[in-house]
Amino acid sequence: MLALSAGCSSSGPVYEETLLDKYWGRSVETAKYNQILNPDAGKNLTPVEGLSGNVADNSVKKYEDSFKKETKQENSSTSTTATISN
Repeated sequence: MLALSAGCSSSGPVYEETLLDKYWGRSVETAKYNQILNPDAGKNLTPVEGLSGNVADNSVKKYEDSFKKETKQENSSTSTTATISN
């Protein structure tokens, strides 16, 4: 009981705000702000300037390959012996 009451009476911070908590919902707020700032942005059909096709393709392939697991064969043997006595 002493340990329980000592844990409940702690004067320190019970909850520490993490970076995720600090920026929670920031992307939604940014998208909303950008839509208010320029509501006709979806009507602009010009292509977005950016990486060339080959560079973008290599980046995507490298990203996809990063999720593949290497299959390693481990040489292990397990033996179990049981002794039964009557």
